[in-house]
Amino acid sequence: MESSGRKRPVMGRWLLVFFLAAVGLAAWGQLSSPFAQILTRRPNANVYLLVLAKPNVLIQYNPRAKKALVKEAPCKHCDRATAPDLHLPDNAVVRRYTPFQFDKDVVWERFKHRLETWRYNPFLLVPLPYHYIAAYLSGRTDLSPAEAALAALEITKLEINDFTVKITPFTKRKKAPEPDAILPPVEDKAPLAVEDRPIVVEILNASGKKGLALALTQYLREQNNKGLLRVDVLQYDNYPGGKLKETRVVDYSGRRIQVKQLSSAIGVRREITTEPRGTAICDTRIILGQDFEMP
Repeated sequence: MESSGRKRPVMGRWLLVFFLAAVGLAAWGQLSSPFAQILTRRPNANVYLLVLAKPNVLIQYNPRAKKALVKEAPCKHCDRATAPDLHLPDNAVVRRYTPFQFDKDVVWERFKHRLETWRYNPFLLVPLPYHYIAAYLSGRTDLSPAEAALAALEITKLEINDFTVKITPFTKRKKAPEPDAILPPVEDKAPLAVEDRPIVVEILNASGKKGLALALTQYLREQNNKGLLRVDVLQYDNYPGGKLKETRVVDYSGRRIQVKQLSSAIGVRREITTEPRGTAICDTRIILGQDFEMP
């Protein structure tokens, strides 16, 4: 009887060791994926998430710069992670996800709502593990559990103006640029106060409130004079397109770190849109909507 009693704790220890080893090997296998490696080691590289909605959306994220670029991806074979018509680098690390709701605008608005409010209402995050498990088991995503957990942790570090939305359709460009060239170099993280050149801004009033563009112009010029922001307000005027409900910050320069700092300084917590410079003579255009309040 004694020998049998001794074997049980020994066997229990071996089972525990085996279980921990299996869990460790599984975690190592998932964390050693290229996607997980980029998120944890933070080289100057991008990961890509292809959201198969209508239309499809490609999210390009640089974890070192903590900046994300969102753009439409009208590819013909988007079910393939290495779809050739996405014009991605050969070594691009791409994962895909098909949401329950296929409409791109609905998906984006829900994502923004959760990102903007989860800190005040953490219960918004409760359904997310269920949605991931359902997507993983049904084959609607190829994100492994470890990759999904790391991506979720990464998203909690971001604000909505860390996202830049590229609104220019692919069809208007003869050749799509390399996505790695779109994200700023890490050295661009220097604050506005030490940039060599101020960011040139144009302010347009679409709020219907008289004198709002002038008030913001005076505020930004005061901030520049105090050395708090390196910003040069080139001109201000009324917006020719009439009234807008929401304030927009449009970037023409690609100086995404500085544009985010400017957006935060004036209290605009929305995604930043980017457009080709075209005939614009400024780096950034601020279009004041009815929701804007002076900082």
